[in-house]
Amino acid sequence: MHEASTAQALADVVLRETSERKAARVLRVEVEIGEMSFLEPDQLSFWLEHLFRDTPAQGAEVSITTVKPQVRCEKCGYTGGIETHEDPAYHLMLPRFTCPRCGAAELTVERGRECILRRVEMEISG
Repeated sequence: MHEASTAQALADVVLRETSERKAARVLRVEVEIGEMSFLEPDQLSFWLEHLFRDTPAQGAEVSITTVKPQVRCEKCGYTGGIETHEDPAYHLMLPRFTCPRCGAAELTVERGRECILRRVEMEISG
């Protein structure tokens, strides 16, 4: 359910920027989420559309791109991808991943946990 709070934070930024720039409306919102954030893109999109109702962002196209994880193993030096899958348990506790090369659990996540508002396209009032 952390999609609702994440969507609220994103909507707050979009609507604040819309107000500060005196935009007539928001045309497109681009968000990038890492697979290891365990955010569900469809749910995030649903909540954003809900929060944008009756605002200048109503009807904006919401584009969500997912980022594959990149990790570094502190034991063997492996740098690369790691497999993840959605599990409802991950909403209650974080999974423990291991290095695909040596099996060690000493991994540093270099990419794949982010949630970034990449772009907001607006129509500015003239």
